[in-house]
Amino acid sequence: MPGPLGRLHDRISRVSFQVAQLGLVVITASYAWEVVARYFFAAPTSWSNEVAAYALCISVCLALPEVTRARGHIAIDFLLNALRGRAYRVAQVGLALMSGAVCLIIAAICLRANLLQIERAEMLVRVNPIPKVLISIWLTYAFFSAGLHFLRHAADPNGRAEVGLF
Repeated sequence: MPGPLGRLHDRISRVSFQVAQLGLVVITASYAWEVVARYFFAAPTSWSNEVAAYALCISVCLALPEVTRARGHIAIDFLLNALRGRAYRVAQVGLALMSGAVCLIIAAICLRANLLQIERAEMLVRVNPIPKVLISIWLTYAFFSAGLHFLRHAADPNGRAEVGLF
């Protein structure tokens, strides 16, 4: 059993995945509304394409931690599978540590960019401008949470029990 922080992290990842699924509903609804408004009422919207693009970005970011938690991420592991015994376990832990470190570095870079966007009041200049940080902050969340999951995988490379750093 994972510790309380590990269970909380898993719960947050699962909930964010469910919210990501709602993002697909938002995308579908915004395009459906656009079709109806454009072709039946001759009144195209100025916002539906932007909502769909933003919802897609946010949904992908919200889904990433759960996919990583469930070890569903893409892995080209033919070399790893050629190893046996201790060499396999060492390589598996090393890859999880490296993946976690890369994700956490990316999260730190994203966080720095988020802070600069807030400081500079940067906007996404489209038809309907919004603060850039409202979209980019989800990248920070995704990579930070995925990085923690990878580090937890390193602590439990076989995935039999969800124990880890927390």
